[in-house]
Amino acid sequence: MFDRLCHELTENRDALVEQLWLSTSLLDQLGLWVTEIFLKAREEVIERQQQEMLELSTPVVKLWQGILALPMIGTLDSARTQIVMETLLQEIMETGSEFAILDITGVPTVDTLVAQHLLKTVAAARLMGTECIISGIRPQIAQTIVHLGVDLQDILTKATLADAFKVALQRQGLTIKNLKEER
Repeated sequence: MFDRLCHELTENRDALVEQLWLSTSLLDQLGLWVTEIFLKAREEVIERQQQEMLELSTPVVKLWQGILALPMIGTLDSARTQIVMETLLQEIMETGSEFAILDITGVPTVDTLVAQHLLKTVAAARLMGTECIISGIRPQIAQTIVHLGVDLQDILTKATLADAFKVALQRQGLTIKNLKEER
């Protein structure tokens, strides 16, 4: 294109300079537009992948008939706790489960915001007829919750997921027996 302009406008230097400037400006704008489109598409892919990772990082597991577990790992923020609540409520609706165990063993810290989100999740599950048990309460998390003044009086808590599962089974009238000990 530049060769053609130079060849056709050899006689008129001012027109050549003007056309070269216009062509360069047009190519610059085109390059910027292509870069912006590329970056926008890339940002959309990254955002979609982040959303998918959030959804995958909050699986709801059916432990037994009527008993769900939601093991949480990593830092909980507002967006993630919203997904936790939506995922759990959807699974409760689909399974009609009576019990949901929210296991926070893998959550490094619990602050006021996280505690409030957990309370809201428990309240929403109760509205759907599901009793929640919070498990994975480590000593430092228990101290933090007490220090923050978060009221968990109405919520059953257990130190381990196994303890919470045992309580849920008992409340359903089921027990676990060790067959080796009976022999």
